[in-house]
Amino acid sequence: MLKLAMTPRVVSKWWLLILAFTPSMCLAQPKSELASPPPLSPAEGERAARTLISNLLAQKPEQNATNTGVLKIRDSDHHEHSVPVEFELLAFPDYWMNTYAAEPAGDQPGEKFAISHAEPHMSEYTLSPIGAGDTSSSGTRKVSGNELMRPFAGSDFWLTDLGLDFLHWPQQRVLKKQMRRNLFCDVLQSTNPNPVPSAYSRVVSWIAVNRPDEIVVVHAEAYDSQDKLLKEFDPKKVQKVNGVWQLEQMEIRNRQTGSRSRIEFNLPHE
Repeated sequence: MLKLAMTPRVVSKWWLLILAFTPSMCLAQPKSELASPPPLSPAEGERAARTLISNLLAQKPEQNATNTGVLKIRDSDHHEHSVPVEFELLAFPDYWMNTYAAEPAGDQPGEKFAISHAEPHMSEYTLSPIGAGDTSSSGTRKVSGNELMRPFAGSDFWLTDLGLDFLHWPQQRVLKKQMRRNLFCDVLQSTNPNPVPSAYSRVVSWIAVNRPDEIVVVHAEAYDSQDKLLKEFDPKKVQKVNGVWQLEQMEIRNRQTGSRSRIEFNLPHE
């Protein structure tokens, strides 16, 4: 199986999880040769979820990094626009922080979203407005819980998606083992304990595990308060840079409105 190396360009927790493997490039047994295992019992699933999430959240970067890119947004009427974004990762001995800064674009004000990770504690989130030519922290406020169920820079990426906050919800269960994109995955269900009508009620993630330090989310689905499929997340494209495979695009789609948002990273070309 081809493993993608962790690099300083990895600037978000999604990146850390995705770059461990690339589904389209992995070699695995044909699906027909693998019998589908039975669903896990609730008790087994909860035990498996605790181990999986503990190992997953233990992954952290060792170096600081910055990167730029563009957030491409297509609304429900198929109108498209782009928002320049900058990503920064700061690694400290006891915790690490990653930020997303989106410049003002059209009628959409700019904003900066910062995520502070100090496992095994809950992540902390802050949101700051950004005016034209301004990257100050004036107006910074903490956000949590269902406040994270709001778009980042007018896109389909919600704050909770960027922070993987659903992995901290108290109700976690591995439902079953299943092949996804030629990878053998744990299917993890995260249930929101206090959903509001505009929030996710649950998130289902397909997570491939090779070793405890090699864990990757290859696909995720978010369901609304009526338990209807709302959004799907997928890594879309990788590129080889200096001999290392790196994520170039990631995409999230709203299945109810038809809108779509994609983050494209500015990677050097060999």
